[in-house]
Amino acid sequence: MRQGISVALVLILLFSGCLDEGTDNLDIIEDDFETSDDIIDDSKILNQDEEVKKLELIEVPYEEGCDNINPLHCMLPFPSSAFLREDSTTVTGYRVNYTKTTLPGSETFTQIEIPGLNRLDGMSPSTQILTAFEDNPNLDNVSNQSTVEKSLLSNHPTVLFNLDTGQRVPHWVELDARTDNDEPTILYIRTLRGLDHDTAYGVGISGLKNYKGELISPSLAFNALIDGNYTNAPDIETRSDNFENLFEALESLGYNRNSLQAAWRFHTASTESIIGGMLNMREDALSRLGEGGIGCNVTSSEYNFGADNMTFKRIRGTITTPQYLLHPDESRSLMNRDIDGNPQFTKYSEIPFTLIIPKNLADNNISGPLVVFGHGFMGNGEDTISGGARVWTQAYNVSFLATDWYGWSSSDFSTVMDMLVDPSYFEYQADRLQQAMINKISMIRTMKGVCSDIPDLYTNQTKLVNTNEIYYMGYSLGGIYGPTLIALSPDIDRGVLWVGGSSFSSMVERSTNYNQFELIFNSILGYPERNDRAILISVAQQLWDSTDPEIYLPYIVDGYDGILEPNTILTIHSVNDAQVPMLSSDRATRTAGIPVISSSTRLPYGVDVVDGPINGSALVYFDGDFPEVPKSNTAPPQSFHSLAHNLIASVPEVNEMVFGFMFTGIVENTCGDLCTFEAEW
Repeated sequence: MRQGISVALVLILLFSGCLDEGTDNLDIIEDDFETSDDIIDDSKILNQDEEVKKLELIEVPYEEGCDNINPLHCMLPFPSSAFLREDSTTVTGYRVNYTKTTLPGSETFTQIEIPGLNRLDGMSPSTQILTAFEDNPNLDNVSNQSTVEKSLLSNHPTVLFNLDTGQRVPHWVELDARTDNDEPTILYIRTLRGLDHDTAYGVGISGLKNYKGELISPSLAFNALIDGNYTNAPDIETRSDNFENLFEALESLGYNRNSLQAAWRFHTASTESIIGGMLNMREDALSRLGEGGIGCNVTSSEYNFGADNMTFKRIRGTITTPQYLLHPDESRSLMNRDIDGNPQFTKYSEIPFTLIIPKNLADNNISGPLVVFGHGFMGNGEDTISGGARVWTQAYNVSFLATDWYGWSSSDFSTVMDMLVDPSYFEYQADRLQQAMINKISMIRTMKGVCSDIPDLYTNQTKLVNTNEIYYMGYSLGGIYGPTLIALSPDIDRGVLWVGGSSFSSMVERSTNYNQFELIFNSILGYPERNDRAILISVAQQLWDSTDPEIYLPYIVDGYDGILEPNTILTIHSVNDAQVPMLSSDRATRTAGIPVISSSTRLPYGVDVVDGPINGSALVYFDGDFPEVPKSNTAPPQSFHSLAHNLIASVPEVNEMVFGFMFTGIVENTCGDLCTFEAEW
């Protein structure tokens, strides 16, 4: 009844300018009511029904395409059911519905559309959760990153819960430290791991006070819902029944509707919606590649590369790879998709690879394992393994194989910069990340197959590279996206992830890597309003999910639906890392469900602590006594950039643990009582 009355009132308001012209228009409205089963009989409205006479219509600030429950920004709160529409053809029964006026425009492009978002059937399970109030709340008594357990208390000011089960979700809360003085400050509700897929969640906020000790007031629109009044905002009124259900659920948890300052609900996307396209591409690519790949072409073979007696040979060449981008040879290209949004094959392309063979193998006429190496942020495969990484090959008798992480490689720099002015390029960049996974899967399959017996791998009739023993090792960005590749590739079952994490949107603003891009993002060409930037980063996670490790980490332990096989990983982290924040590393561990070794110098909340040795996946933090990083969502000073993040790479105990696990699958405690080290900086 509430929804029927409210829709009728909204229609009357919309047509109010016509009612003075005569009764014909009134007849038209009456006819519309009579044809809808969902709206009450028009006589109950127009004949001054007793219940209707008591109604109060509250006029609130209204913008089409927005969630008008919060007037401070079109897309607050986020994520919200306001940006979903019902769709019986999807797994969740919903579809994302960002209109032409939803996403904030930049100073250069006033209207932004990202079509790929509306293919999804829900919000990101890795989403940032955010809202804002007119007054900044005092969070002294609210859970922070060190007191997460407080968020589960019955009287905690914020609650995040599963609407189906009523189960509370542990979280912590912070105010945006990047806020501009002239804008309301965003309040973040931070989850500790990825949320469940295809699940309805509710958020409630109650009892927050400002710094004067006064209770924060709810918005005018939200207060109307609490009081049972009606608004002129169709997006609110069509969700009125859902709000009533949410209020009931919150009351069952001890949050009285009259004390609420904000509340909303959202629904996460299904696994099929998030990674269905990636899995379809993978299946098609593996079918085309067969057991041995398609083609392998060596373009150069350099003896004693580096002239330092470390490298026997650097081999460069190309691998024939299935492509699914519309323009595979360009750095800006969307995926070629059918009418249902499924990626479609376009052609075969030659993707470059680099292979480093250490001198030790040639000197001793022995064969060593092959390690697929993942490079760092905005780098490339060739330069990384042609540089300092060669020390590892010689020290541990392994060969390194690499190609680029397209999407976040040096060849994508211009696209990444452009998307900070025109966010439609976020979709281009995310599609490139998916193709990058196919490129690496193809490279590994081909190196095991048609590349495995090329003459360049031999010396004195000894094959130096054992292409039947392949592992993965990634550093920084390679440590972040490594779990995704390990899960997707059927040819790798074990890997080491150096200084990685998960949920790209959660980590990016806490990284020194963000500084160079923030200059463009926050400019007269881009988005000078801080809250626009924060929301766009959160929205981008919906696109990044297709390759974000947070989606794939649970499959490392258990596999996925008979499609992806279980694997094992060792994740190595450095305390006070300025490039990949520890909060993101903790998050990845919880999402994967792997333990932390007891000698680790950081024991994340909610992670099982196990004594070594561990036969299987594990996490360990090493502490080099580096400067403490900020607690807030700001990047550490640039002088911190490479300290904890890079200097851990040369620590003997770390390398012993890393390569021991790589060769045996067992994590040995190489630290003694505590994993600390000394570094010069």
